[in-house]
Amino acid sequence: MTNIAVPQSTTRSSMIGIDTILLTGATGFLGSHLLEALLGNGYKVIILKRSTSSTWRINHLLNRVRSYDLDRISLNEVYSDNPIDTVIHLATFYRKYASFDEVAEMVSSNVTFPVELLENGIRHNLRYFINTGTFFECDCSVFPISEYAPNKPYNFYAKTKLMFESILSSYQEQINILTLRLFSPYGERDNNKLIPMLIQKSLLGEKIDLSNGFQKLDFIYASDVIHAYLKALNRLKVGKYDYRIYNIGSGVGVSIREIVFLLEQLLGRSLEKSWGEMPKIDIPVVIADIARAKEELDWAPANTIGTGLAKTLQYYRNLGVE
Repeated sequence: MTNIAVPQSTTRSSMIGIDTILLTGATGFLGSHLLEALLGNGYKVIILKRSTSSTWRINHLLNRVRSYDLDRISLNEVYSDNPIDTVIHLATFYRKYASFDEVAEMVSSNVTFPVELLENGIRHNLRYFINTGTFFECDCSVFPISEYAPNKPYNFYAKTKLMFESILSSYQEQINILTLRLFSPYGERDNNKLIPMLIQKSLLGEKIDLSNGFQKLDFIYASDVIHAYLKALNRLKVGKYDYRIYNIGSGVGVSIREIVFLLEQLLGRSLEKSWGEMPKIDIPVVIADIARAKEELDWAPANTIGTGLAKTLQYYRNLGVE
């Protein structure tokens, strides 16, 4: 299995007190990369999952972590058994368009569960909490999108994320907390989103049906996202810390047509594709303002869309998708 390079922290020795991290969402795309990075930087990691969770992304790491199945044990037991300093919360229940039957589960997963993480943690001396947000929460009509952009949730999923963030901010007097607001991550072991879909279809020689392709998104490569989490751990250690949201994106809008063009350049051939109509409900342009993350987290993306796309393409080639 091909993995992305694990970012190494240059200030690990200064992080006394952040030794044991409780990580949610470790079996997912970004969570699996973050788990690798945390272990690579010497942290002890506890992961929460369900007994039914697929662990293919982290099977090679399971012997290095303590894992709990949430459907078989209580959060109180997890905290009682481990001296947890920090929670990094990536787990989420996502649907672009939730059906009525999924509303209760989405609220439970995206609001109730992280509140329970906080409450149980504080009773067991939790000191730090890193939350994960989404640009879907924001008004994207004015760009670049800053952390001060008005709230304008794109869907019910974004509403639940905002609901938890409003609760989370009320805990800032008790523990140090922050939210990393992610834009459009991509990379190795990704879910079946735009970029892996384009890569896999192109390698298989399948026709690709697309919209008009002029929609611009702020794509951010997985290892750059993971580096932001490591930098956030550094930041939380700097004394008392008021609640902050940090945009984690590239700061550049890239159209779907540009992605296809770059992929054709990397493959050295044209793709069989068809361009359709402009999407009626998707956000037409998304560009992150990442100035705050650069200044306060000392973070900046190291990969362009070209370098990140090339690495992701190589991953799928190594899997034999061709």
